[in-house]
Amino acid sequence: MNRTIVLPSFAPDQAAEQVDTALRQALAACDTAQECAVLWFAEVQRRALYRELGHASLELYATQALGFSLNRYWQFKRLADDLDRLPVLREAVATGTVGWTKAQQVARVATPQTQVAWVDKAASTGRRELAREVQAARTAARRSVDPGQLEIPAARTPEVAPVVTTISLRADALQLARFEALIEKARKLRVAGPGVDRVDLVLAGLEALLSAESAGDEASEQTRLRHGHPAVQVVVQQCPDCATATVVTGRGERPLAPAQVEALACDARVQEPGRPNRATIPPSVRAAVLARDRHRCATPGCRSSMFLEVHHVVSRRGGGSNRADNLVTLCSRCHAFAHEQGIAWNRLLAPAQVPASRSRWVDSSAAAPPSARR
Repeated sequence: MNRTIVLPSFAPDQAAEQVDTALRQALAACDTAQECAVLWFAEVQRRALYRELGHASLELYATQALGFSLNRYWQFKRLADDLDRLPVLREAVATGTVGWTKAQQVARVATPQTQVAWVDKAASTGRRELAREVQAARTAARRSVDPGQLEIPAARTPEVAPVVTTISLRADALQLARFEALIEKARKLRVAGPGVDRVDLVLAGLEALLSAESAGDEASEQTRLRHGHPAVQVVVQQCPDCATATVVTGRGERPLAPAQVEALACDARVQEPGRPNRATIPPSVRAAVLARDRHRCATPGCRSSMFLEVHHVVSRRGGGSNRADNLVTLCSRCHAFAHEQGIAWNRLLAPAQVPASRSRWVDSSAAAPPSARR
């Protein structure tokens, strides 16, 4: 549905009634523009268009391409998630049945089961009345021992038993293998008691991430700097003839995409029949690159400190070396994306972006024997 936004031209010294009318028109235009922007933002998220636009994640697209602050990104992300979660509300907003201000109120309480009732309520009541209804529903839910679904107060229904919610995570083959390996190691180390399910382990992992980030003590920082390698190893089998690769998971062997295979080849340990294991990047050089990049992803706007890998700006196949000036630290997500995008995206990752005055590292590859420079 196409709508025209009318913005009144500003002119000082008008009568009070004219100023009031113009201000109301401008505010209505702001609401319409915000509604339109969130609908387009939700479209970018739903179709993962940010990848076609050269960004590894929606957050990087918002902060780097759109100039969003993190607060504004999360505001748009939350609203886009609400529209994705509530398709009836999304349709009502897109057709103009429910205005943007009312839609934001509905999203605070509606569920997929109650969205039709809440959309009908929003379409038939004023903003203030709707706001009171929403607040009443939220207050009732907070006071209730077992709130269940948030219902419109005027349509009370008998209490029902709590329903178990399924949280679905989509993973590619490599992510699935890493997930299973981490779960298995957590159980072997007995950091999780018997009978603890995967949701509890995931929640514990997220809590540990937050604790580590907020603690920031010197001991934990030194530990992180010493251990640049991942907590677990994932075994990938690659055919020497066709170069296709698979990873073994609990659901059978899963093929890897070419970009994933290239990313793994950048920073891995290789075992070949009749030959000793070798690292694709000498460990001393890898440690120097991680230290130079402050153990953070070098992608502009990312700066993640988790799941770090070392990437060749110019690939080995393209004539690039294992010297530190051709290597850069990336998180696994940005690393795979770099290989998907190719040379043009790699130009953003030159190690020269790290200020020399803040970098203290040693290029050990210069002193390494030729056989170690792989």
